[in-house]
Amino acid sequence: MSIRNRGTRLVKSAGLLAVVASVAVLVDCGQSGSAPSLSTPPSRPGPGAAGNFRLSLSVSPFTEQVLSTGLVFTDGIDTVNTPEGLQRLFVQYGADEVYARIATTRTYTVGFGDHSLTRGLDRARLAQSLNLPFNPELGLFNIYGDVSCQPPPDFHDYPQLQLPGPWTSLTIDQMLPILRSYGAIVAQEILNTGVSVRIWDLGNEVDFGVAGVAPQPLPGACDDTAGGPGWYQPPDAIDPAIGQMSVQNLITMTDAPRIAWLQAHIWPNLSRMLAAVADGVRSVDAGARFSTHVSGVSAEIPTQGAAFFQAMKDGGYSPDELGFSFYPSSSSQPADRLQAFRDTVSAVHSQLARPVFIAEFGYPAETVTEGPYSTWNFALTQYPLTPQGQAGLLNYLASWGPGAGISGIRPWAPEVALPTPGWVPFALFAAQGNTATARPSLRAIADGLGSSKEQ
Repeated sequence: MSIRNRGTRLVKSAGLLAVVASVAVLVDCGQSGSAPSLSTPPSRPGPGAAGNFRLSLSVSPFTEQVLSTGLVFTDGIDTVNTPEGLQRLFVQYGADEVYARIATTRTYTVGFGDHSLTRGLDRARLAQSLNLPFNPELGLFNIYGDVSCQPPPDFHDYPQLQLPGPWTSLTIDQMLPILRSYGAIVAQEILNTGVSVRIWDLGNEVDFGVAGVAPQPLPGACDDTAGGPGWYQPPDAIDPAIGQMSVQNLITMTDAPRIAWLQAHIWPNLSRMLAAVADGVRSVDAGARFSTHVSGVSAEIPTQGAAFFQAMKDGGYSPDELGFSFYPSSSSQPADRLQAFRDTVSAVHSQLARPVFIAEFGYPAETVTEGPYSTWNFALTQYPLTPQGQAGLLNYLASWGPGAGISGIRPWAPEVALPTPGWVPFALFAAQGNTATARPSLRAIADGLGSSKEQ
């Protein structure tokens, strides 16, 4: 989801538990961390260190904006100042794919972070030039959306898609052929770059809906990218109950009523919509594989995570990898978030016979003191909010994951080491002046995978 700074903001995805924390004003019980370590990793694990594990250590939607400030990145061996240079550096630490989140808008308009198709095609060409597979995420929103808000798509840049009326006035049967055609068009443009697509992600934190078929957003959510206050229009032609519900009401429900409401009103439509996009992609990429991810609340509530993906399967959409956001410092509940996540992985892996992908991960290397993430200081018992704690958690996830059914991990916005309020502690680099130096966490995943192989 997006926790928005009222000024410049870092648009990112986070667990729904962060929203619960902001609504409930939870007490900060995080541990104080030491100053970030700027020590150089003693050596590089080298390309290919991830093996069959997806180490999606990738330049983010914010890379160009970060580099435009004059910031350079170093691991103590090389210093880089371009997106290609940074991605090459990531490869030296085991990165084996390039990722891009793609909105329905073709060109960048507003928001901190470029999610346009144009930028997505740039990332595809970058992957092709480095002989890396590409992982596009088709968000199915106009500019940005997540668990807190899911604006409708804007297809004005696709004149071949003829809508019979405003998007949210359509029935589900009217939406499906449009979504199918959109999937085919965008997939073909991506493949025309010559890149090899490893897996297609559909949607971003779609627990509560996608593409405008979703309840009322959290107050203020997506106002900056969906046209200002009052942008939400209920999809009454599909189900009037959807517009009568809000995200805020859903997150305050207990688990069983929330799951039951979603099973009745959202997930049957969502599965059909995602299946339609997948059909469109397959029409140009016959061997396409798919993933979809949900937010941190589903990551830490095994019954909800399993129920979501079972509903997708029952509705005709059975992704090859089951994705979750995991931001364990965003809330103090449940008390053992790491064990809760392990339980979720076990539940969905055994029930659905599919691997789990950690589609977004962040854990601070120091106490967060400002910005929209200033409450995200709930340290896990074993992992303090220090550079060593951050690296230790990544190392653990990589060493435990392959044997537990984890297929890979994507550290979210690993390079954002600017004084962007709130996200600096989560980055895998720490900045001094105009130089961002790698933290120990940059190589922690590859090291953890090495430990896993040795066991």
